[in-house]
Amino acid sequence: MDSLSFPLSQEPFVDAERAATFLSLSRKTLLAKSRSGHLPGHPIGDGPRKIWRFRLSELSRWLEQETIELDSHRGRNERDFS
Repeated sequence: MDSLSFPLSQEPFVDAERAATFLSLSRKTLLAKSRSGHLPGHPIGDGPRKIWRFRLSELSRWLEQETIELDSHRGRNERDFS
């Protein structure tokens, strides 16, 4: 079963490597964006070096939203594609 079809409460978490591959980012970029709050992620641990886990469904929704925002800023919805 694809992890995107799980109910959110049962969807497994993935590590930063899998999440970075999903978004076609480097692991370093993914973690930097997560730490700064630009990407949805879940830090685990109380110390300065946290382990980050991600849900692919949250990343998918974030990516869709980013795409919509970029398209509207570029005026893509107003272009004539004919």
